[in-house]
Amino acid sequence: MVIESVMMASTILSQINGLIQKANETGEGMQQLMGTISDFGEAVTEFEVKRKSSTFNPLSQSELLKLTMIKKSYERHWKDVHDLLAMVDPEMLKSFQQARAEQEHARKQQMAMLSRKRKERDHLIQQILVGFTTLIIGSILIAVALFFLLP
Repeated sequence: MVIESVMMASTILSQINGLIQKANETGEGMQQLMGTISDFGEAVTEFEVKRKSSTFNPLSQSELLKLTMIKKSYERHWKDVHDLLAMVDPEMLKSFQQARAEQEHARKQQMAMLSRKRKERDHLIQQILVGFTTLIIGSILIAVALFFLLP
């Protein structure tokens, strides 16, 4: 699964490179470029969340390295878009930066919420295990006491 994901990411990154070159040469395709980069970023974030939250398939060192490389490439493409917008339309760049900051803030809030929910779930499981263990030990003690007290 990871190999397919990395191959797909490489394909998308090459498409993004093509769109950046097209936008640099003709000045067209900015919205398509920004949409493709945004979709790619969302897919990387979703992949990261799924893999990090998976208790059965933790990320290996090579997968972490590949994910880091893909993220760096993603950030490099956003820088190219930023530079292109700075030359073409500074007002659009300003609104784009604001929207991107809001998106990043929402992503951080979602990651914090997922982390909080995971901690709450772990705490609940621990409470249930303690309650169940207490119930079993109490039942055993009552059974032993009844065995010795009743003739």
